[in-house]
Parts: sequence; C-alpha cells; structure tokens
Amino acid sequence: MSDATTAQTPPALRVGDALPAWGPITVSYEDSVRWAAASGDFTAFHFDPQAAADRGFDGPVVHGPWKAAVLRGFARHRLGDAELRSFSAQYLQPDLLGEPLTFGGEVTSVDRAGDGGLEVTCDLWVAREDGSRSVRAQCVALVPEQLDELPLERLRAAVRLGEVAGVFTYPVSADDIARFVHAVTGERVDRDSVDAAPATFYAALDPVERRDLDLDGFLQDLPFRKTGGGNAFNEVTYVRPIRAGDVITVTTRYTEVYEKKGSRGTLLFRVRENELTDAAGELVCTTRCGHVLSFDIDSRTEVGR
Repeated sequence: MSDATTAQTPPALRVGDALPAWGPITVSYEDSVRWAAASGDFTAFHFDPQAAADRGFDGPVVHGPWKAAVLRGFARHRLGDAELRSFSAQYLQPDLLGEPLTFGGEVTSVDRAGDGGLEVTCDLWVAREDGSRSVRAQCVALVPEQLDELPLERLRAAVRLGEVAGVFTYPVSADDIARFVHAVTGERVDRDSVDAAPATFYAALDPVERRDLDLDGFLQDLPFRKTGGGNAFNEVTYVRPIRAGDVITVTTRYTEVYEKKGSRGTLLFRVRENELTDAAGELVCTTRCGHVLSFDIDSRTEVGR
C-alpha cells in the first residue's frame, strides 16, 4: 500500500471545502493478510483467489473494515488531528486487491462546539478508478480552532456581555469574617466580637473569584503563549458595610471586553460589575473589577499545533 500525499491542516474550514484526497492506494495480498491477522477476520475470499471466485468475485476482496479504518484516519489527519466523535460507514460495492482506491471527503457543516473548538461534519468516501464510490461514510469531529487573533466576539458571547451573567446568594457568618481577616492580615479575631466586615471583604463574595462563575475558561486553552495576567483594577462603591448575619445576593454583569497592545504582547481585558444586595433587596455596595491576560499572538503553544 502506498500514499504519496502528505496530510495538511486546512487554515480554515467552511461548508463545501474538499478534504485533500489520499491516493491512489492499492491494497496488496500482504496488506490483506496483515489486516486479517490484526482483526481476526481470516475469511478466505479476502486473500484466496479460488475462494473469491467461488463467491462470484473476480479476485480477492479488500476487507470493508480496513477501508473504514483508513477513512477514519484520513478524516482525523485532514482535519488537523481531530477527535472523531462519531463515524458511520456504508459499503456500496466490493473492491479487489490491486485496484487503485482514492479516499476523499467534503465538509458539510461547521458549528461552534460547547467545549471549545469547532464541531465539523464531513461526508467521506472511497472512490474506484472509474470514479464510482464503493464506500460512503460520515463523521463528526472536534477540530481545534485555527486562530490568528484573540476571539473577542466569541468571548463577548460567552460572558453575555451587558446581560446578567449570574446571580448568587451567600450567607455571611461571623466565622466567615474572622477567617477572612486572619487570611488577609494574619490577625486572629474573636468571632464573638465580629460585627462589620472589613472593606475588602467584598472580594470574598465575588462569584468569579469563588469559582462559582466561569464563563471564559476557554481562554486558558487558546493556541497562543501566555505572557502574564492578573487583576487590572478593583473599584468599590459602598452604601453600608457587610455585617455578620447578612444574606448577600450578588448579581454579576460583564460590561467590557477589549484588547490593547502592551510591552509583553496583546493584552485582553474583561471588566465585570457586581451588585450586592441584602435580604431586603437593599443595595449594600457595587464593585467593578478588571482582569487582564497577556498573549504573544505570534508564538503558538502546543495546543495550537
């Protein structure tokens, strides 16, 4: 069996794109015996001319599952080492050992995958020398997204820019406040003496910092080298202190997503606002938080290769 072509990853995938073909490939007697040994299918008409003739064939017949396996490998490599989520094949007519076969396909749909990347559906086939198709197949694959810039529109949609991103309710106890003070200052506070929380306690009720809200986690898997990151700013407008016994509801909205050029690369900013209200629905405070990640857009990581 020989294949003179080299697999290539298309820079972008669109409906109607043809996957560069493999072939022509010819399957030899040796290939057939090796597949039989690997699969356990020693049906004689796959390598014995007389057994094939007795079944009405003009020669030994290529194993159908072998053709399906090659199609799976073809799709995975032509789509850039994609993860195949489903594959089905229909055998239309037999192929004989020594006949040249070409493996091809076409993209029929491209959708955004919920776990990142693209969900790509392809029609696949095995074509004979006369152009007729002996196998028809379909696959659905998860393909790493090919990016040349930060996906700002995807990020804006993910964080529901301008809309309520999440609502969370947190009871505040004296123990919570005492533990916070100890963690921040090292000072041990008698819980019986705790009343109002320090001004910085709002951070302990931030759903993003608490990992209760994570809408942009896919940024960690972008195919660019990260060069830094952290809090860009924190702003608080107080109405009253948070006190032990409060039940605080936090409503979070992302208000800005933008990028800037910096000394360490491209800076990606996400700005969110939290509105904190008590059990009576009265405003306690509002916060505005900015977080930045820095990427070297010209340097791809292993994720993007």
